[in-house]
Amino acid sequence: MAKSRVGSLFLIVLLALAIFAAVHFYLGQNTEHAKRVWLEDQLQKITTAKDALEQERDELAKAKTALESQLTDASDQVQKLGDQAKLLSEQIASEKRSREAMTGELAGVKSRLEAERKDKLSLTDDLAKAKQSYQALGNELTTLRQAKEALERRVKEMLATQATEAERIVVTPPAGAPSGTAVKPLAEATPAPVPTPSSGIRTREGKVLVVNREFNFVVINLGSKDGLKAGSQLSIWRGDKAVAKAQVERIYDNMAAATLLAEEQKGKVQEGNLVRVNS
Repeated sequence: MAKSRVGSLFLIVLLALAIFAAVHFYLGQNTEHAKRVWLEDQLQKITTAKDALEQERDELAKAKTALESQLTDASDQVQKLGDQAKLLSEQIASEKRSREAMTGELAGVKSRLEAERKDKLSLTDDLAKAKQSYQALGNELTTLRQAKEALERRVKEMLATQATEAERIVVTPPAGAPSGTAVKPLAEATPAPVPTPSSGIRTREGKVLVVNREFNFVVINLGSKDGLKAGSQLSIWRGDKAVAKAQVERIYDNMAAATLLAEEQKGKVQEGNLVRVNS
């Protein structure tokens, strides 16, 4: 009985163990199948993901190649742009230098034009002044010519009057001269040389016929017939006092025009004053 129980227990234990093993095997088989199914599913997902990643990698490689190509093109364009920018900078610098040079030349041209304008204005002023001076000189020359002609007419009239009056004067003939002897008129008498008391230089004497205070000259009754020359020095006397000095400018036969050598002397000279000429 005890052996039967032990055998039964042993069989029960074996049966329990067999059942447990069978259950465990069944469960193990189910677990492995589930794992295999899960693993296959995961493998499928991984494969799909791998394919997607490979496709994405290929696309990324293509994109990378395209980007590298674009980058190369962009680099070339940047290089070209850099070269163009450098060339443009050089052109701008050259234009700037040219503009500065042109500005300097323009300033020089403006300066020259301004100087020429000032010179032109100065020349215009000088020309206007020269014209005015020329007109004034012309007017003065005309006035001098008119004054000269009037003085010449006046002197000729005075000389003619003096000659007429001298012809009327009859000088008593010397003792023993026959009656009716012709007497030389006083106008034809030649002034005798008179020595000056200080130097002993021989002089000739005449007188002042006309005083022109406007043009500062006198007309005397001595001329080329008396040996007078242009440039001869005259002294004009009032009584025994010398009041002026003059220099002969124009010579005629019986008269001469002389310029007073000092402006202030013209007020001291009067018509009829004695004139002495150094020979």
